[in-house]
Amino acid sequence: MKKQVLVAGGGIGGLAAALGASRAGWDVRLYERAAAFSEVGAGVQLGPNVVRRLQAWDLHRPLQSVAAFPARLQVRSALSGRELAELPLGATAIERYGAAYATIHRADLHSLLLAAVTKYTDTQLNLAHAIEGFTDGSTATSPIPGAETAVTVRTSRGKEVEGDALVGADGLWSGTRLQLLGGTAPRATGHLAYRALVPQEALPKALRTQQITAWLGPRLHVVQYPVRRGELQNLVVIIEGPAPEDMQGWDHAANAADLEQALQRACPALQHAVYGVRERV
Repeated sequence: MKKQVLVAGGGIGGLAAALGASRAGWDVRLYERAAAFSEVGAGVQLGPNVVRRLQAWDLHRPLQSVAAFPARLQVRSALSGRELAELPLGATAIERYGAAYATIHRADLHSLLLAAVTKYTDTQLNLAHAIEGFTDGSTATSPIPGAETAVTVRTSRGKEVEGDALVGADGLWSGTRLQLLGGTAPRATGHLAYRALVPQEALPKALRTQQITAWLGPRLHVVQYPVRRGELQNLVVIIEGPAPEDMQGWDHAANAADLEQALQRACPALQHAVYGVRERV
């Protein structure tokens, strides 16, 4: 009889774990707290190792249809605008690492993983149904004859479910991690990320880009790159600042004055790029 893996969380990590385990021959039960699958956020970069794994899961075509594949990554000084380093991607990455370097909207990555789990596996998807705790080494009857159940989970609906393994993919405020490892709640790092997504066509031609650019400066880090087949530009400005009062939510309204102050010493090219995107969001 197949072993059973229980997955806490239906985000990108949980769906990837479910897909990989199912393809490896496990029965999978996934539990997601939300009543519907969704993914928010902006862009994410996928190294060749991730792209290789998606290709091994037969997701090459779905990835090609939603991602962008920049030809290079450049690093520039946020103060002078001078190029500090360059990393060839595109064909060079394929030749060197066996797969391309991709940039993608988080929602698109989540959608293609969910489609694969739904279409190609027998994963049991349980929505509005969270894992709220677990017990190791239960003596209850295992689905494998002659073996003990490795883990028993308790769900938000009052059920107890047995399995041979538990994957905790329940996010930043993971109850699975807290019970397993102990410790305290996540701490603020002192950094704030201002994020924006804007259609490339809405930007002046000089601000459009199909490559990855990282700007580095004192207490400042800016990254811009294309997503969604290059149709959107993702911009992230990371500065130092106090944490918001509501730490449970990661998404907060931006403070334009704080952003402008952080960019006071930035070179004109970087200021133009950030303000050009901000005006069109």
